[in-house]
Amino acid sequence: MDKPLRSPQVIYTATTALWGIGLLVHCAWRTFAALSGPPSPDLYANHISFQLVTFLLVWVPAWLLGLLLLLIGEFAIFGRKPNPSSKRTREKPRAA
Repeated sequence: MDKPLRSPQVIYTATTALWGIGLLVHCAWRTFAALSGPPSPDLYANHISFQLVTFLLVWVPAWLLGLLLLLIGEFAIFGRKPNPSSKRTREKPRAA
């Protein structure tokens, strides 16, 4: 596998981009589902802006928590750099 594809920053960027796409799809699906049914007697609930605000208040914190946990897990797996002092390298003594 190419080294640039394994860079932690590339992995974090791809994860965040996929997270953003998933968030937007969920927001659109929820808004469409809420507005496609019979109209609510509360007129404010029939507007897209109200549905977006409720999504922002109810679902976005859960999505942010999920992204945070996912990035912490990825950092634990991909973000650690090897410690040079932990390598077992012994120099052979030179013969005089």
